[in-house]
Parts: sequence; structure tokens; C-alpha cells
Amino acid sequence: MATDIAALLRQRIATGELPPHTVVSFKDLMSEWDVSMHIAFKALRQMRDERLVEKVPGIHGLLVTEPAAGIAAAWQPPPPPGTEARARVVRTAIELADADGLAAASMRRIGERLGVTTMTPHKHVGSRARLETMMADAIFAGHPLPQPPAGDWRAQLELVCRTQWQMYRRHPWLARIVSFEPSPLSEHVVAHIEWAAHAMTGQGLPAETASRVAATAADVVRGIAMDADQDPDDTELFEFGLQRLLDGLAPLFP
Repeated sequence: MATDIAALLRQRIATGELPPHTVVSFKDLMSEWDVSMHIAFKALRQMRDERLVEKVPGIHGLLVTEPAAGIAAAWQPPPPPGTEARARVVRTAIELADADGLAAASMRRIGERLGVTTMTPHKHVGSRARLETMMADAIFAGHPLPQPPAGDWRAQLELVCRTQWQMYRRHPWLARIVSFEPSPLSEHVVAHIEWAAHAMTGQGLPAETASRVAATAADVVRGIAMDADQDPDDTELFEFGLQRLLDGLAPLFP
């Protein structure tokens, strides 16, 4: 397992996810991969032997070395895992998070549910952060918006906001991990923003203003979902906030 961890860290260095001078600690490895101190030590020792990390006095961990990116770039990554296997890992993580909270979607729990080792999910999805991004994107992928947008600007914004609210209600943990920043792993999440921006442009708004309206609407819904208690009054709070948002945006439209 130590060799597998070292290989994944090497890949992160090669892709720039772990740039030079990043601290890699035993504690972080133990937490992310759910392994013992002994395994974490072996993994970092292997990386140190390869001159990818080095010990620096006063630092609790090892630093990625300056030439590490060049050294790791010479490493040829293995072929990407099958998309179906990756999808199974993501689906399982979503099921665990829905049942017992986001923390339950650990690589260890996923491996146990799938009957594989803890390292197997890591090989398919990489880091925990990448897994969470994939989880959010998979949920948004299951809620596509109609093409082309129909109705007036208010109906269009209501549709995208209500769609996102339903996702947050069904997956209470989702609002805390979703990001609308463009990423190769979040194309379906970003598609919601792009849909709303395109719809608002079609209603006569300049492209820059339309993008701001789309982003503001998404942030408001996400904020309500994050702050509201999970009780029957949540929907009333959402409805109040949504209508006030739309009222405030109305003067922008011709």
C-alpha cells in the first residue's frame, strides 16, 4: 500500500497538484488514506529516496523539492481506470454520504461496500477532494436543464434555482462541497451556470451581466441550503429568498 500511495503522490507532483515547497505530512497521509503511521512513513521514505520530497528543519512533514516536478514528469502514469469502475466508486460515495453524512464516504467505507481494498477507490478517483468534486458533478449530471430555455427570464431563473434546491434537499451535504468554478471534473455543475447565463443573454442582458446574474442566483440558493436547518420551514425560507432575489433582479431586464 505504501508503494501505491507514493505512486499517487508522484502523479500529483507530475500534474502540478502538489507544486514545489508543498508540505506533505504523515498526519495528512494517515487521514486521507486511512493508513497507519508505518505505512505513511514508508510512502514518504520512498518519495524521499526518489528526491521528490525533503526534510526541512522546523517543518512538520516533508517538502516537495524544487526539481520534483521535473523528476515526476519523467514518470509515465498508468492508463486511466475504466469509467464504469470510477462511476461505481462515485455512486457508492454518494449513497454513503446520503445515508450517514459526508464523512461516511471515506475510501475505507467505499472499499468495504465494494468489496475491494482501500487503495482501489484511490486509484480510480485520486484524492478525497477530487472524489467530492466528482460526487457533486454526478448529481448535477442527473438534473439537466431543458434546451432551449423556455419562458420569460423569471421563469427561467426560477427553474434553475428550484432544480438546484431540490438537489440540495435530497443531498444535504452537497451544498458544502459544490463549486461553480470551471473544472474538467465539474462540467455538469458549470453547465447549470452556463445555461442560466445563456438564458439571461437571450432575455436581453449583456453577456457579463447575464453571467453575474447566473452566478448570484446559484450562490443564493447554495447559501440558503447551507444555512437553513433541515426542517419543514426550509422550503418556506427558500421560497421567500427566491422571490426577493427575483424582485431585486427585475430592474435589470428590459
